[in-house]
Amino acid sequence: MDKRIASAFYIVLVIFGIFTLRLWYLQVIKGGEYRKLDERNRLRVMDIPAPRGVIYDRNDNPLVRNVLSFDVSVVKEDIPRDYEALSALGRLVGLMPEDIKKRSRVMNNPFEAIKLKQNISFEEVAKIEARRIDFPGLQVEVTSAREYLYGQTASHVLGYLGNPTPRQLSSSEYNNISPQSFIGQFGVEKSYDSLLRGVAGKKIVEVDALGNVIKFVRIQKPARGHDLRLTLDVNAQMEAEKSLEGKTGAVVAIKPDTGEILALASAPSFNPNLFVGGINIRDWKELVQHPKKPLMNRAIQNQYPPGSTFKIITALAALEKGVVSEDTPFSCYGSINLGRVFRCWKDGGHGGVSLYRALVESCDVYFYEVGKRINIDTVAQYASAFGLGRPTGIELEGEASGVVPSTKWKLKVKKEKWYQGETLNTVIGQGYLTVTPVQMARLTAAVVNGGKLFKPHLIKDADKESQPENVIEIAHENYEFVKKALVGVVYEGGGTGGRARSNIISIGGKTGTAQVIGGAVKGKYLPEEHQDHAWFIAFAPQNNPQIAVAVFVEHGGHGGSAAAPIAKRVIETYFNPPKPEVEGETKETGDQEAGQQQGENMIQEHNDITGD
Repeated sequence: MDKRIASAFYIVLVIFGIFTLRLWYLQVIKGGEYRKLDERNRLRVMDIPAPRGVIYDRNDNPLVRNVLSFDVSVVKEDIPRDYEALSALGRLVGLMPEDIKKRSRVMNNPFEAIKLKQNISFEEVAKIEARRIDFPGLQVEVTSAREYLYGQTASHVLGYLGNPTPRQLSSSEYNNISPQSFIGQFGVEKSYDSLLRGVAGKKIVEVDALGNVIKFVRIQKPARGHDLRLTLDVNAQMEAEKSLEGKTGAVVAIKPDTGEILALASAPSFNPNLFVGGINIRDWKELVQHPKKPLMNRAIQNQYPPGSTFKIITALAALEKGVVSEDTPFSCYGSINLGRVFRCWKDGGHGGVSLYRALVESCDVYFYEVGKRINIDTVAQYASAFGLGRPTGIELEGEASGVVPSTKWKLKVKKEKWYQGETLNTVIGQGYLTVTPVQMARLTAAVVNGGKLFKPHLIKDADKESQPENVIEIAHENYEFVKKALVGVVYEGGGTGGRARSNIISIGGKTGTAQVIGGAVKGKYLPEEHQDHAWFIAFAPQNNPQIAVAVFVEHGGHGGSAAAPIAKRVIETYFNPPKPEVEGETKETGDQEAGQQQGENMIQEHNDITGD
């Protein structure tokens, strides 16, 4: 019995020794490592997104603001492994289990919160808070969400937000940006994202075993993004977009003495509020598969022949080079023959016309005669001086350059020499020549301000005086002659722009009709995609112009009937603005009492942290 007792004692002693050694190993050798793991389970670092800067128009009307949003998230480490529990979580937040798993894969940190749903209602807040104890790590937070106050208005200028792409996340420009954050992906929101987004904050919270927050350990407040003041006039912008309803095209309005963009509209458009919190697949497919491509900014990205609006450049070049004078007459009988027949838009012709009447009545034959006497490279020189053939430098991505053809250009691109008949096409704005609406607005501004070519810009900077990037040296009397003729286009008999005539302010302009297919028979019905494009460029008032406008209507037909009335409406609205109306107020939320109270508490906490 004594031997058995002794044996048992030694066995117990060995076991106790093993436990002691194991405890020493865990406490001393591995203590630091396990202490860190315990801290990571007990203390969690959570991002506090910075409120983005507000965007205003030139008159301090807010165009984009931040509104409070209730977002539901779950810590990656606490996502249920069991499919039934995961399905129950999905039913609670309105997601499929596969969607939750997919969202979790983008996060590397197991203790980081994964956003499951954004902008939920008070009713949903109450529902989730009531069940939160069943799902460790599940939480409802108050964050800032973007609201575009005028819906589709200026969407191609303002842009939208989206999650960063893998390429952006790997770029130094987006250091310390979470894959779940929203950054500018289009328009001004993208061009000035680093200024608008501010700097995210951090909060360290202590949690219990179920992932519930016990207390805040430390808070580093976010730095709010800077506000932006645009040069846009919201009234002119809204009128431009209203005038383009049901059409495809663009309107650009610019201040001739500064280069400030007053309106930049592209139709069809889209509602950037669709992107708030992440656009759903159905809406995204509808946008990208739409045959008229609403995401395309036609004001800066599409290139078209300018039609007869280009006759302004031809006239100035011809006057400067002495090819014609103001009174040089040519006879128009409806066409001329130069190897082939070049027709005027008016079948019977205009008879004997001077350069002045040729501009007023847009006589093609007169400019064919000029084209026979002027070199294409001279025309290209003046077109380039007025900014055609290259991007304007506006602060938006994807701007097209257009084409200014010349002998050198054709030899390089087409591997062919230049023919005189091609000059005749070019001087009336056809052929290889292409432009963008923003280029034509800038060209118009430079013609009516005496040759000062400004860079179009969207940011209003009161401390910085606009300086022209170039001054086009053309005789003052030639500029004045063209301005007078453009007023005649609108107000004189036979002028092609009579539908831009205003009783409020004097408007000058030039119509343009860009042919889509050659050889079309007049009076014969053509499907929309074969109809001519319509142009109208305009300025107002006649003396000391304050606005220059370019209107383009894709497949609109004639510039005088389709585009001129739009320019008139935009100009009159700019000088006689109505009070802008916001398209919607802050979204209404649910009315469940418990959710309302919880929501108000969360809002107060959010405001205390962000100061928003």
